[in-house]
Amino acid sequence: MENTFEYWQHRATGVVWAIKLQNGRVVGAVQIDRKEVDIHLLPHLPYVSTEAWPIDQQRADFRRIDGRMVA
Repeated sequence: MENTFEYWQHRATGVVWAIKLQNGRVVGAVQIDRKEVDIHLLPHLPYVSTEAWPIDQQRADFRRIDGRMVA
């Protein structure tokens, strides 16, 4: 299983999350400060599996953002 990493921003609050996915399913997440958004950091962040399920179930509440720019 290959891991992929993305930044997602909560549409209502603007909170940014780093997301770890396996086969398209969220398996880990960590909230991150907008100023620290950097595509190179994604594989090295401390992902938490307990944050994954709620985010995966509420995908429509998030939008994917580019890790090369601050959201």
